[in-house]
Amino acid sequence: MSTDEFQEIWKAYDAKLEKSLRLNQQLLKEVQSQKAKSVLRSFIASRIVVIVIAIPYMGLLGLAFWIVRTQPIMAISFGVFILCTALAIGEYLHEIGVILGISYGDNIVDTQKKLAGVQSLIIQVMRISWVQLPFWGTFFVSNELLRQGGRGFLMVEIPVVLILAVAAVILYKNITIENAQKKKWVKALIRGSGVKSLSRAMDFMKEIEDFKKDG
Repeated sequence: MSTDEFQEIWKAYDAKLEKSLRLNQQLLKEVQSQKAKSVLRSFIASRIVVIVIAIPYMGLLGLAFWIVRTQPIMAISFGVFILCTALAIGEYLHEIGVILGISYGDNIVDTQKKLAGVQSLIIQVMRISWVQLPFWGTFFVSNELLRQGGRGFLMVEIPVVLILAVAAVILYKNITIENAQKKKWVKALIRGSGVKSLSRAMDFMKEIEDFKKDG
């Protein structure tokens, strides 16, 4: 066999190997993309359920606000509940929009960045939800209760609200993606929030990128 013939055979083999590698990459991308889509469809469905529940809940809060509008402390408390709920709904809609806007034919790194952005939105919603914690200690405080309760009531109410406020600040500062990996109690708090589902989707996409690099 001449050198030229050997080179031709080698080139043909190399071309077949390259074609096989591209096919494997395409198949892996299809499989992993389908897995990621399945996880994200479940995530979107869960968000839609929450939004459907949250909208009438916010309506009830609005009704309560109207009823207690002449009671300053109660009105402020319900106003905070309404604001936090509205922000949460807005963030959920944003999350859904980002996920629906993902094109699985795009660069894998860009897709992972978008999913990481959705994770940040989830954490932000959780942090916002804890802001309202102190107001669960005030939403029932009417003008009449303040008059009748007097100093004794305030001696109990103020420490309780302060404790709830400190707890809210601690939770707000500690609920982060980084702490979810370092602190067990933070991880327990965000369990079921959707962060884990997005991490799974990101892992599926990462496998595609790793395969490309290895190839």
